[in-house]
Formats: sequence, structure tokens, C-alpha cells
Amino acid sequence: MQAAKEKVKDGVSAVKAKTKITQAKASEKAEAATARSHAERELAHERGKAKVAAAKMELHQDKALHREEAMEHRIHKHGGGHGRHQHKHGVGIVAAPPPATGAGAGAYHPPPAAGGHYY
Repeated sequence: MQAAKEKVKDGVSAVKAKTKITQAKASEKAEAATARSHAERELAHERGKAKVAAAKMELHQDKALHREEAMEHRIHKHGGGHGRHQHKHGVGIVAAPPPATGAGAGAYHPPPAAGGHYY
């Protein structure tokens, strides 16, 4: 299921990239058509190439992000890839302070601010 989601996300990113590439080429042609000198036409061509390269780079970054998300999902789902959950119970739990005796007995003491989870 996750592979199908990854494939769909890659397809959507590819369509977006192709749209940006087409727009870049169209704007390059329009800019080159209105150019008055050879240097302006070359400049339009260079801008078009830069926009196309940026769109392709964004596509590659999106694909890498999709792979990363899929890996995180698999790791979270399968507990580190060992086929079972690897929770460490008891780690980070702070022991309760000893009961107070004397004048301060029975006073409220808030739980410690240390990390950990309480069940």
C-alpha cells in the first residue's frame, strides 16, 4: 500500500514538474520572440534553461522526500525493521521521592519535571 502511495506522489510531482518545464519553455519562446538583439535571445534561452533545471531539481527533491516519508512509515510501522515493536518500558521514568515525615508530611509535591512518560 505504501509503495502505491509513493508511486502516486511521484506521479503528481512529475506532472507538476512537467507543467513548470512547459511554462518555462513557453515564456522562453515569448521572451526570445520579443528580443531585439541576439544577446537578448541568448539571455532568454539561459533563463529558460535555468527554470527547467530548477523544475527538474524540485522533482528530484520531491521524490527524495517521498522515499524518506515511506522509510519513516515503514520504520514506525514495523518498530525499527525487526518485525515487532521495540518500546523500552521503564526508560525515562523517574522514581517517586520518599514519603515525607515530620512537619511537611502530607503536603502536595508535584511530579518531577524530568522527561519520560507516565502510564
